[in-house]
Amino acid sequence: MSKKRKYDDSYTSFGFTSITERDGTQKPQCFICGKILANGSMKPTKLKEHLASVHPQHASDSLEVLQIKKAPFEKSGTVPKLGFVPPQKPCLEASYKVAYRIARSKKPHTIGESLIKPCALEMVELVCSLEQRKKIESIPLSHDTINSRISDMSTNILEQVIRELDSTPFPFSMQLGVYVNWSW
Repeated sequence: MSKKRKYDDSYTSFGFTSITERDGTQKPQCFICGKILANGSMKPTKLKEHLASVHPQHASDSLEVLQIKKAPFEKSGTVPKLGFVPPQKPCLEASYKVAYRIARSKKPHTIGESLIKPCALEMVELVCSLEQRKKIESIPLSHDTINSRISDMSTNILEQVIRELDSTPFPFSMQLGVYVNWSW
């Protein structure tokens, strides 16, 4: 079992706060762009790398300046913290659609970040513009995100089936069988 890292207040100096998953796992979240990283990224070096590569204009900001930027993010409540803010709805929907395709193709969840996103970024930059590329960059396609999206979709389907079964006026029973191939 992998070690679950815990958030430290000093990570504010890298532009990060944290969110806690249902299972109690903490994940770092950049309060500048809202991106949620995997728990394994909760290391000062990885957080500093995100700040330097994604937000170079803020890399030299002092702790006080970053705390001022963090305050409105913390006040904004749960919904914006989890990335469910109106401007990101197309990105959220795109993330779910990619996760659905990855699940249907039975490919490793890492393919979203290692193949799909880089290809999409190159295509958009060549065909559209650099500005459109920046929009595509904000679509979360990490392994953990894809795994979470697939889990959300399967939970939703199960809830729909249960609602349908509960709402039927007819009593029913269900028998499940297991097929065993005994040929040697």
